[in-house]
Amino acid sequence: MALPATIQITRRSLLCLFSFLAISAVLDTFVAIHASTTTDESHHVDYGLQILRFEPDRHAEQFCDSQVPISALNAAPQAMASALRNHHLLGPVAFALGKYKVVRAPTVFATLGLTVFIFLWVYDLYGETAAIASCLLCTLSPSLIAHGTLATTDMYHALGIVAALYFFRRWLFQPTLGNALVSALSLALAQIAKAFAVVLYVVVCLAIAAVMLNWTSLRTLSVKRVVVFTAMAVISLLAVLNCAYCFDRTFLPVNAYHFESRMFNRLQAIPLLSHVAVPFPYPFLQGMDMMKESEDSGRSFGNTYLLGMLGDTSNPAFHGFKSYYAVAYFYKEPIALQILFIWGLIWIARNRSVADLVTAEGLLLAAAAVLVVWMSFFSRAQIGIRHILPALAIEIIVAAAAFSNFMAKSWPQKAVLCLLALWFAVSTARYYPAMIPYMNEWAGDRRFTYRLLADSNLDWGQDQPEVDKFLAKNPNVIVDPPRLMAGRILVRANRLTGVYRWDSATYIAARYQPVAQVGYAHFLFVIPAQDAASDAPKHNASQF
Repeated sequence: MALPATIQITRRSLLCLFSFLAISAVLDTFVAIHASTTTDESHHVDYGLQILRFEPDRHAEQFCDSQVPISALNAAPQAMASALRNHHLLGPVAFALGKYKVVRAPTVFATLGLTVFIFLWVYDLYGETAAIASCLLCTLSPSLIAHGTLATTDMYHALGIVAALYFFRRWLFQPTLGNALVSALSLALAQIAKAFAVVLYVVVCLAIAAVMLNWTSLRTLSVKRVVVFTAMAVISLLAVLNCAYCFDRTFLPVNAYHFESRMFNRLQAIPLLSHVAVPFPYPFLQGMDMMKESEDSGRSFGNTYLLGMLGDTSNPAFHGFKSYYAVAYFYKEPIALQILFIWGLIWIARNRSVADLVTAEGLLLAAAAVLVVWMSFFSRAQIGIRHILPALAIEIIVAAAAFSNFMAKSWPQKAVLCLLALWFAVSTARYYPAMIPYMNEWAGDRRFTYRLLADSNLDWGQDQPEVDKFLAKNPNVIVDPPRLMAGRILVRANRLTGVYRWDSATYIAARYQPVAQVGYAHFLFVIPAQDAASDAPKHNASQF
């Protein structure tokens, strides 16, 4: 296997990369402008503003349990606009920066950064043509577009994992001090993008162990180099977390924390731990505790919904749907990409030895597998495919293997690959620019997509412009009535499915079929007068 540093990226490849980045920037910017503010964005931006004010402490009533310092990037335009207005400077610039959708711009740049790192990964693993093809797949990916154009942290999570593993692999092949420092910093920076990025350290430890035990073809590491890298990783983690959280109450003893979850309270009660000084800032551990309590109680999200089944997250006996992300993947990833992913796995099985796999796709697949398995079997917060966005980015890297040695392939293979790319493009175009509710051709009639998935897979508050336009032309339509009413009523998917347990309308979905769909997440029903007069009792969909 060639060392990453020996691979020279051609001028043609760079030209193609920058061309795709430009196209992606235009497409993503239009999507960012088009979608209305989603349910979670304000929480992320508000916490980002707290970070910029050096106030990282969390408050349960503000739903800031899972927010992280990276959101300061999204909040920066608003902070700059406020500062300019306060000093009466650059009025037009302040006005432009103050527009709420500008907060999405940093995430769009992160999406472009992810494309670059996917390109670099694929170039190292499969060569020039496959790297160019990966740019096309990134540009057209509905999931990457949907969550790479919002002021949330899912795209930062994907970028952090893919970039950190790329730099770590470079260090494995060339364990210089410079590469060690870059890898250690990238691993630490990933931690301020999403709490689950801690899994990177597990993958890294396993990879180092495999190399040290001579399970791979690499003979680059020594005990000294591993010790130096470990020290750099620890120092980088402490430095990044403390800087990001403003050194808020670092070294506070465990018994001084106010925990909410049962798990953290039990840990706090252990005598050997209670007096230990925590080298991390208070909001870091506080956030993990609040996320655990939120997941246990379901206080910050609604019911879980899958294929007509409703899971009551306020019921401790409900432990989530084990097939949730498999089903979400089946319906929300383009079929063409699913085929290319399988093709890529076959290529890897035929062309990689176990020893080479560990330091190549194995790093990526291990991270993706841990993420998907954990979210499927150990998490109750199953509210959207966005939570496994890093795995979807890794899917593109593996799928690009199908384009390896493209020019040497037979004409039938080339034709199939071109047709799959075309199918991919057409499938995405069917929904563009509404990417959040995208579902592939397996979903069938779009009027019934709410029977498959809901929450941020379909209804995240993103389609208000379409709803407003429809209501302007149809003023007699009633939106989300509190009870059954005669005439034409428009009901959002999260009420129909019971995801909104506080305001459920499952009785409508159980008795009637929609006649139309508005903005993908709202469904139009025609209720006969006699049914409304009887005021039929509400009854819920099947619950777990």
